[in-house]
Amino acid sequence: MTEESGRNDRVESSNQQDRVEGQSRRGFLKCMAWAGTGLVWTVSAGGLLSACGDLTATPAPATDTGFTFVQISDTHIGFNSPGVNTDVPGTTKQAIDRINALPQRPALVLHTGDVSHNSKAEEFDLAKQLIGGIKTDKVFYVPGEHDLLNDKGATYRQQFGSGSAGKPWYSMDYKGVHFIALSNAGELDAFGMLGAEQIDWLKKDLAGLKKDTPLIVFAHVPLYSVYPAWGWETKDSAQAMSLLMPFSAVTVLNGHIHQVLSKVEGNINFYTAYATAFPQHKPGVDKPNAYKLPANELLQSIGYRTVNVIPGKPGAAVTDTPLANPTSVQTVVPAATPSAVASATTAAAGLTVNAAGVVDAGPVSEFSGSATKPQSLNLALLDGKSQATVFVVQQGQEYLALSDICTHQGCEVNWDAKNNLFQCPCHGSQYDLTGKNIAGPAPRPLPRFKTEVVNNRLLITVTGQANA
Repeated sequence: MTEESGRNDRVESSNQQDRVEGQSRRGFLKCMAWAGTGLVWTVSAGGLLSACGDLTATPAPATDTGFTFVQISDTHIGFNSPGVNTDVPGTTKQAIDRINALPQRPALVLHTGDVSHNSKAEEFDLAKQLIGGIKTDKVFYVPGEHDLLNDKGATYRQQFGSGSAGKPWYSMDYKGVHFIALSNAGELDAFGMLGAEQIDWLKKDLAGLKKDTPLIVFAHVPLYSVYPAWGWETKDSAQAMSLLMPFSAVTVLNGHIHQVLSKVEGNINFYTAYATAFPQHKPGVDKPNAYKLPANELLQSIGYRTVNVIPGKPGAAVTDTPLANPTSVQTVVPAATPSAVASATTAAAGLTVNAAGVVDAGPVSEFSGSATKPQSLNLALLDGKSQATVFVVQQGQEYLALSDICTHQGCEVNWDAKNNLFQCPCHGSQYDLTGKNIAGPAPRPLPRFKTEVVNNRLLITVTGQANA
């Protein structure tokens, strides 16, 4: 939030909370649509999310004076990777062009974080220039972890402001809807956490509201546990959800995971959004990184969505239209829960595991040089969900087996021989030869697998997960 919009900004207040005849509030919460990679919502005059229909068609005559707002996320201006996306500003511009072509001009735009990729001033400048081209009254931001690198968000705040008293959280009202911006990307040195101060603020913010006030909550990291192993969760979200649960209509919008997933808990509807930059793997499939894909498939991984809610009928008709081929339309199947996600193949693992979960890594003589340079191994985990890269490091007569998974957000670390340390390419975390975190946002050392030397052979136990 900026100074001009006011501290703890309440943009416009309305007490129009009448129930819409023939359809419950929860039914109206089903309405959303895609524009570019932006979620598009229509809100009725009573402050209720209402049916949008097919926003690519000529709109029917308005029956109320509701409003539309858009969510965009993970623009990652500054990202450039061959085989993934070498023109992130270009795909962002395509999304913006689609938003500007909507039949109903959005009143608001919510950006749910990772505006930049490296927190550089020039990246923020370009992002602000591009997003400033959206035809809307106001854009509201929350930071992602990529916006907080190096200076803990100082450059981000200079460009996009903050909430009341300089805090990274704030709220506002618009036509009877209460918007709540939360910060959980690590601006307060705790990634995936809200913290006691913010939760206490949320309690006070909600205290004066009627329980039938529609709430829109937006933050970067998902506010439910999508996939904790990858850091796709807010660890203390349960406390916030207990405060939100008494309200009759709550919509939670997040980014961070670069894909669309949804979940319903009581009257709370959770939705994560696509990125405008690149997709990430589904929960539990491979690793949570940007992945290479054929050039003609990038725009098939981002697109816009329309959702029809028909009064008097249950459910909603959800349709995704990829940017690569606007005439090709397919119905979206609801995403599986993380526990039901198909496992990644482990057929290509370099070493096999026995029934007890133990891998024979070979004679210890093969690791004689690992005291100064870690030796990497590819292992197949017994859970069948993924392969694991393990770095073996000799320490005297003992051997460490270090996971390559950064404890910040699950990216794969690499050994930097020049600087004699492990380096995370995503957010700059660094670890020494023993796996101790020595720089960057990583909160813990690299996880370790159990090791044992039997008959001069190194055995590594990979049952379950490595221990942090």
